[in-house]
Amino acid sequence: MQGSKIQLEEEYPEHLRHLYLAERERIDKEEQEKRQKRYKGRAVDKETEEDEDEEVKTELESPFTEKHISNTTTDQTATSDSAKEPAESESSHKTPFIPKKQKQKMSSYQKTKLEYERINEERARKIEEFLKDKAQREEALKKYKEKKIATYQLLKRKTKKGQPNLNLHMELLLQNIQAQHK
Repeated sequence: MQGSKIQLEEEYPEHLRHLYLAERERIDKEEQEKRQKRYKGRAVDKETEEDEDEEVKTELESPFTEKHISNTTTDQTATSDSAKEPAESESSHKTPFIPKKQKQKMSSYQKTKLEYERINEERARKIEEFLKDKAQREEALKKYKEKKIATYQLLKRKTKKGQPNLNLHMELLLQNIQAQHK
């Protein structure tokens, strides 16, 4: 084991050595924790399983059915998602919270339904994003056209003798140069 540590220290450049040593320490700690769990036995795991079983029993003994529970959880998450939506516009798709035991018991219909809802949310988000981008493009194009028309109106003015007004041309050039420096 010490031979491998020496290799790590000698093989890798000085500026990366601390990363490899930290990774090694993390792996060693994980192995020690696994060994301790094995020595303690499965008593801890049995206690957690009993707690989960009690929670499931209380849920099943309640007057609501599993279907009602899943519907209420999706309704609650839908309202909370709509409240969070403006704050988290670029977050990934949101799946409703479903307890671990219930998630394992989902039928293929329920899985398909959840997938369908997720896809619909994704489509709605994409459409909304597209419409927002389209509105921004149209606004930018409108401003560009207005600016072009204003410059054209300015440049088409003539002097009393019918000559182009060079003073206005010079003013426009100065404005463009000043805008570029800002």
